Amino acid sequence: MKNRAKKPILKKRKYLKYGFVIMEHEDCLCPRCGDILNAGPGYQPRYCSRCGQRITFKGVQWTDDKQIGFAEGRDF
Repeated sequence: MKNRAKKPILKKRKYLKYGFVIMEHEDCLCPRCGDILNAGPGYQPRYCSRCGQRITFKGVQWTDDKQIGFAEGRDF
């Protein structure tokens, strides 16, 4: 079943940029093993580097990182 192309799972996560700006990023995960794929608008791998699952990015909408707000102290 590895040779049958599957769409990646899109999952949003938050991270700190510059230590105080809260950003939201959308990761592409392998549908078989859940590993984060090194993918973006300029590069889409054909296979997962961890398990070898074939991946198709047809219909995937690429989004830019979105600024959510600012962290105060150690709240984040």
